[in-house]
Amino acid sequence: MPVKKSTKKSTKKPAKKAAKKTAKKKAPAGGVVMSPGVLVVNMIPKSRSGETNQDSEPNLAVDPAAPLRIVGSAFTPDPGGGPNAPIYFSTDGGNTWKLNSIIPGNGFVGTGDITVRFSPSHTLYAGILRGDVSLRLNILRTANFTSPVPMQILLSRDNVDQPYIQAARVKIGAVLKDVVFNGDNDFNSVPKTATIDHTTDALAAAPVFKTTRIDSRVPSGVDAPSIRPTIHQGGTVYGAFLHRVSASGSNRHYDVVVVRDDNFGQGPNPFTALKDPADGLPGRRVVLNRLIPWLMPGLGQERTGSSLTIAVDPTNPKTVYVAWADRVGATDYTLHVRVSKDSGANWSGDCLTVTNATNPALAVNSVGKIGFLYQQLAGATAATQRWVTHLRRSADGVSWNDLVLANTAAATPVRTFFPYIGDYNHLLCVGQDFYGIFSASNFPDKANFPNGVSYQRNANFATHKLLNVDNVTEVPVSIDPFFFKVNG
Repeated sequence: MPVKKSTKKSTKKPAKKAAKKTAKKKAPAGGVVMSPGVLVVNMIPKSRSGETNQDSEPNLAVDPAAPLRIVGSAFTPDPGGGPNAPIYFSTDGGNTWKLNSIIPGNGFVGTGDITVRFSPSHTLYAGILRGDVSLRLNILRTANFTSPVPMQILLSRDNVDQPYIQAARVKIGAVLKDVVFNGDNDFNSVPKTATIDHTTDALAAAPVFKTTRIDSRVPSGVDAPSIRPTIHQGGTVYGAFLHRVSASGSNRHYDVVVVRDDNFGQGPNPFTALKDPADGLPGRRVVLNRLIPWLMPGLGQERTGSSLTIAVDPTNPKTVYVAWADRVGATDYTLHVRVSKDSGANWSGDCLTVTNATNPALAVNSVGKIGFLYQQLAGATAATQRWVTHLRRSADGVSWNDLVLANTAAATPVRTFFPYIGDYNHLLCVGQDFYGIFSASNFPDKANFPNGVSYQRNANFATHKLLNVDNVTEVPVSIDPFFFKVNG
């Protein structure tokens, strides 16, 4: 959730073919010509050209049954100061975006946390921390994300952090149902705070959620905030979390743990199918006793802490990838990617490592290609440092290509709260295509977007100026969410 600086106040296949075609078009006047197969869009609407919010920690949902319908989220307050926070939405495959304030509980940055996900039933689900009540979890639902009607609250509980939601439409017996799995850090269960709230009938009038504590060991303190589920259509659901081993001030050590359930969490003891060979307890420890500096600034203007992601191969439920960040040397923050090909029982060594990077997000497409989104800090001094947003892809987890989506200044604008760009971003697949979202500086410079970009908000790329709705008055640089689609 956002942490305010004490010295500053926040300023805050027809459809598919059509979507692919847009990625090859030239950008409008406020943008840079796109590389073939790549679409990058600044999501701030033209009507909000004067906004200067730190729109960080973004998330994304694409309707897998109608991929022109897309919803995004970030730390964005309601423009009118109303009671509900906004989502971003697009009905044309991400080319244009609007705001719709339908998230209950608007606060100084909108929501406390928010993640969003579509089911193929066209239903949008969200896991949030309300912006008007500290650490209050809501799980939400709407059948019409363009309607002004606020999303329906399905579950509400206090003393919870960082909800991260996943949804799917699957067969339960002979009946198609929406399943929802929401990972969260629940302080009502100290010290074993790693939790998954889940239901196998999310479209019911009043869905019944089961709350499962997934840490079978006793942490030293509490588990880290990032609890990440991933769903396979056949019934396998994995979860990943960071189990705290020890702490000395900001220096904290964690095990990276993966759990598994083989029947959509329906049995009497969910998420206990995967046992660790060393102690026989549920939850396979992928790595042990890794140093993860806790909430320390030093990665540009961003903090370090709880960076974690997991993804299952839709073509094979036995293949699952996990990535996390820890400290290898004296000052670094290093991302690691590993894979298991036997349902989480055994894990590879590092398939990929990236130094001084954060916001990892994994996704696997319909032919088993893995995608890895992250943001890496480059540059020798604070004044010259850059946030470089990468999408790496691999067919085998060994050879990786590298697509740079953005290369933006890390020193400007000045941070107004944590997280600066995000405790997370998101990557997902529909068919073979990769869709994602990240936050970065909105300074309009062609050199910052080597594969092109489109701005809706008024921007002059020749003079490198953002302009207000009147297209004359200059607007200060800020942090914006950026949508992207890359053909698989």
